[in-house]
Amino acid sequence: MREVYTRREAIVASLLGLAIAAIVWGPVLLRPFGYTPAVDLRTLRLPENPSPAPARLPTPPARIAKGKPISSVDINQADVTALQTLPGIGPTLANRIVMHRKAYGPFREVDALMEVDGIGPKRFDKLKSWIEVH
Repeated sequence: MREVYTRREAIVASLLGLAIAAIVWGPVLLRPFGYTPAVDLRTLRLPENPSPAPARLPTPPARIAKGKPISSVDINQADVTALQTLPGIGPTLANRIVMHRKAYGPFREVDALMEVDGIGPKRFDKLKSWIEVH
């Protein structure tokens, strides 16, 4: 092991030591020397009758009351709102029907509605008396 350092090694080691000291002691030495007001906890008072914060009750999501459609709905012409009047069709499924219609063109027959993701045989049985294709 070497006992003697070169001049360059000594300068680098001292600069490294100064940098570490500045990081450690800098915030302590550079803080302001002025008066820092302190809070006297003996004079601190809380309100006599604190009013409790009103509890927020969770509100359930709004549900749209659906009535049965007045007449049959043309699935090639209906928009999202008209499709939502059908039994078992909500906003998500109505959007899927419209997107399927835009992607693949108009439905050629009523049974083609089962190609839409989310419409199976059970749901289609509920819908078939309310839909038509023109």
